[in-house]
Amino acid sequence: MEQRWDEFADDIRSGDSEQVNKTIDDIEELDLEERIQLYETCFDELTAIYADSEDGYVRQSTVRVAERLTPGIALVFAVAESDRSIEADIETVREQTDAIGGFLLEALTDEDGRVRQSAKRGLKDVFRTYDSLEDEETIKALAGELDEMAAEYSDKRRKHLLEAKEDAEFFLQSGFGRLLEGFQNEFGDSLER
Repeated sequence: MEQRWDEFADDIRSGDSEQVNKTIDDIEELDLEERIQLYETCFDELTAIYADSEDGYVRQSTVRVAERLTPGIALVFAVAESDRSIEADIETVREQTDAIGGFLLEALTDEDGRVRQSAKRGLKDVFRTYDSLEDEETIKALAGELDEMAAEYSDKRRKHLLEAKEDAEFFLQSGFGRLLEGFQNEFGDSLER
């Protein structure tokens, strides 16, 4: 996996959109165990690439890769069902989700709007993972942290932070509340006519 990560890292650092998109597609094709291994191999270096880059597209690419590494619902269910092909446990899922969530929170204050938009999308996967872990407390804590972070900004970052907070709050609703909000978002304008 280290050799494969070296290739991915070169593609990310290149800033070439075709190479980056191919890397992201390749990561999506990995099975759950391979993604866990890739996270273990690359996450520290991925965050270092973000921190060291002055190129907004390279930073956005690191965020997009981090989003693909978020454990997600499939891994939570596989671990909960004691899938023997996966060596991870719930604690591994939680640790990876915590680390990726922290990274995406930082990226949500990036000066580049493309990076922030990618981080906001990535945080939805983090919220979904916590939701599948039935960890409402962490989602509440993240919503509170996003609110506090938003208070520090008066530019577009504030808007993006508050939108991410709304995304977190969506996962704090009951199943019926989520269904109703989704219905209103989809058909709300047509119902008002």
